[in-house]
Amino acid sequence: HELKTPMTTIAGFMDGMLDGTIPADKQQHYMHIVSDEVKRLSRLVRAMLDLSRIDSGELQLNTVSMDLTEIACKVLVASEQRIEQKRLNITGIDTCERVEVQGDYDLMNQVLYNLVDNAIKFTNEGGDIDIRLRRADGRAYVMVRNSGEGIPADEMPRIFERFYKSDRSRGLDKNGVGLGLYIVHTVIRLHGGEIGVRSVPGEFTEFTFWIPAP
Repeated sequence: HELKTPMTTIAGFMDGMLDGTIPADKQQHYMHIVSDEVKRLSRLVRAMLDLSRIDSGELQLNTVSMDLTEIACKVLVASEQRIEQKRLNITGIDTCERVEVQGDYDLMNQVLYNLVDNAIKFTNEGGDIDIRLRRADGRAYVMVRNSGEGIPADEMPRIFERFYKSDRSRGLDKNGVGLGLYIVHTVIRLHGGEIGVRSVPGEFTEFTFWIPAP
């Protein structure tokens, strides 16, 4: 379904422009839709490739030294336009010290991107995102908390399952495919850590993970 729907949309609009069903003055509007659907397919293909590597056991860690705080800052800079569009208030990260760990840079970048991306999607307009990083007892801790609708208690046990999309996600995240948090969970486990979530409906959602930081 996730592959067929965007492909059908793309084919239908392209055929409409080629055969003249869609008039010339409307073509730019539909080209934007086609572009969005192509990007959606690209995200899905990348996620499916990651999933294939995970399932086959081919996902190997390329371990390097990195600063998680620096990665989090880069993710925020890359998301600046979306943050400004929703008038979101970012707190916590400006007071965080360096948090150096050994791990796979690209995979940890994806973890932080997915968590921040989720927070931006589900934060209420003009709401707050709080990001905090710290080291303690041989571990690096990362917390991403956002204000907003929150997650119903009955959905909490399933949010790390692959392809699972809550009712909340279906309404607010029409382009997602339900793999982001599954990949986050898997990458954290591959690094020897754990991730958890807590939420109060109508108030906030908070994801916290740790990985070893000897």
